[in-house]
Amino acid sequence: MNVTIDLALALYLVFVIPCTQVWRSLRPKDGPKRPRSRRYLSTIREIALLLLALAAVCWWNGHTASDLGVAAPTSGAAFWSLLIAVAALPAAHFIGKIYERRMDPAKHAASQRQLLDNDMLPRTAAELRLFVAVSLFIGIGWELLYRGFLMLALTPWLGTWGALLAAAVAYGAAHGYQSAGMFAGSIVSALLFTGGYALTGSLWWLMLIHVALPLAAPLYYYKIMRDEAARASAGGSEQAIRRAAAIESRPGM
Repeated sequence: MNVTIDLALALYLVFVIPCTQVWRSLRPKDGPKRPRSRRYLSTIREIALLLLALAAVCWWNGHTASDLGVAAPTSGAAFWSLLIAVAALPAAHFIGKIYERRMDPAKHAASQRQLLDNDMLPRTAAELRLFVAVSLFIGIGWELLYRGFLMLALTPWLGTWGALLAAAVAYGAAHGYQSAGMFAGSIVSALLFTGGYALTGSLWWLMLIHVALPLAAPLYYYKIMRDEAARASAGGSEQAIRRAAAIESRPGM
């Protein structure tokens, strides 16, 4: 087994990607943003190349699916965590619906407007297809790289807690820096996910959550757009009726 190539990939994940993303997020943004489709494809390409590197490292060093946390979840914590995740996602959806109905109308409208202004969400059917692909690559790829592989590669050197902390901080920082609160939130979320993996030894339930949650936003986005289009259409019909009534009531008609 060649630990050097393990460490080379681990150091790239722990230092190069987070530092690059933080630098990109902090530098001045003078030029126009790239089209969303190009940003989606760039993310897919980056993760795909890293997964190819991971496959080469695993082939060279003989790492198995079980080593990376993707053995078949047939029993124990791996099975029950996946089962709970499968049940929790629709439950969270219905709870969100209830909360949405009870939300103050002004706050509800503000949250919808914030979502519509999110430049990362797809606007067309083609962009939506790419967004689904991005969500799959992010949810599966980053879990394999930043939890399955990093915990495997770093634990012999840092111990379980050290590897957990390093992997979580690296993944949180890899989201870039938007504000102190968002940066801290990314790291805390990564700590929870990495801790969940350390407890269960399985990535399947984390992959499911990591893929499903980003997809909820564009689906809700399209629901809002359909509702606004329906309201606009209804409003247009009412205006047409009023215009027709005004014409009929004119003298001499």
